Amino acid sequence: MTRPGREAGRQTRAALREAALALFVEQGYEPVTMAAIANQIGGYPNQVTHHFGSKDALFAEASGLAILRAARHAEQAAVHADSIESHARILIASLLGPGASSVMMFAEAMLMARNKAALRPSIQSALDRLHAVGEATLLETLSRHRWKIRTSPEMVTRAFWASVLGLALEKAATGDAFEHQSAEAVALSMMNLNQDYIAKIE
Repeated sequence: MTRPGREAGRQTRAALREAALALFVEQGYEPVTMAAIANQIGGYPNQVTHHFGSKDALFAEASGLAILRAARHAEQAAVHADSIESHARILIASLLGPGASSVMMFAEAMLMARNKAALRPSIQSALDRLHAVGEATLLETLSRHRWKIRTSPEMVTRAFWASVLGLALEKAATGDAFEHQSAEAVALSMMNLNQDYIAKIE
């Protein structure tokens, strides 16, 4: 049986994470303070420290949640695609369009983790979930459309996210926004992979 105090702690932690996610997506990392996050739920800055340890750790965890949600929304947008090319384009358009702030947020957290080892488990956990969920969704999509691949769904999924996150890291480092040319480059790379490996079952 769950103890009331423990459940209240989980609820507070979840509320802080949601509040932080909204603020980080809207304002970016630097302007957001722990006081501002706590204020969103009527709490205190020390609650952020208690539940997450630091603003960096909260940012890393919130960014993982953000990109997982963006990935889910992209898959929902692409569910009725009638070709593998259309499916890839819709996924990319969603992730680099409505989902761009979430993708960029995760890219920034990845850059942080390069010099802050404590953030790496959170980033790795989010990447593992992205790959696992993406692979499962790809298998379901292939089955539904009767598409066949000659390589593993894992390889296709990893190639997709490597392309999207590689572009996001580039933009995070340069401060540039996504533009059509970059999105098209990602789409073409995926289509070239698909042309090599994916065929319609007759």
